[in-house]
Amino acid sequence: MCRFRFRYSQYKKKILKTGVFVNELEENILKIKKIKKLDFIQLHGTENPFYCEKLFKKGLKLIKCFRIDNFFSFEKIVDYIPFCTYFLFDSNTIYYGGSGKKFCWKKLHEYTFQVPFFLSGGIGIQDFDEIKNFSHSKMFGIDVNSKFEVFPGKKDNVKLNVFMKKIRKL
Repeated sequence: MCRFRFRYSQYKKKILKTGVFVNELEENILKIKKIKKLDFIQLHGTENPFYCEKLFKKGLKLIKCFRIDNFFSFEKIVDYIPFCTYFLFDSNTIYYGGSGKKFCWKKLHEYTFQVPFFLSGGIGIQDFDEIKNFSHSKMFGIDVNSKFEVFPGKKDNVKLNVFMKKIRKL
C-alpha cells in the first residue's frame, strides 16, 4: 500500500513529497520512489531496524511511524535512530493510520532522543488550542489526515486550509 503526502519544509521553502508505505516490499518502495520522485519514505507498518538500515543505505530519507499507547516504551525505537530522519508518533489502533483516534500526548514527555518527530493520531481542527499549548523540544511538525477527509483519500480543502493558516501563525 502506498499513499502520498506533501510536507512543507520551512528550511527549504518547498513542498517535500512523501510516500507512505505499510509493510511494502523494498523493491516496490525503490521503484515508486524513483517514478514519483519522492523526497521521503514514511514507513507506517511493522518494519524492523534492519529493513530501515537497508533503505537508508540506498540513500532514502526515512520517517518511521510508531504506534503509541500508555504502555509504549520509547526504548523500542533506539535501534531505528541511526537510520531515520524523523519519527512519527501515531495512535495504537488495529488500523495503520487514519483511525481518527488520539493518544495521550503527555506520553511524549518520556521521549528523550535527538531524532525530531511528527505528532499524529486523530488530530482535527478542534485540537488547535491543545496543539498550541503542547510543547516538546523535538516536535518537528504535525501530521494530519483522517479528521480532514471527506472520505478516505479526499481532503476537505476548506477545513484543511483554515487549520493550516492557524498553525502557521504559531
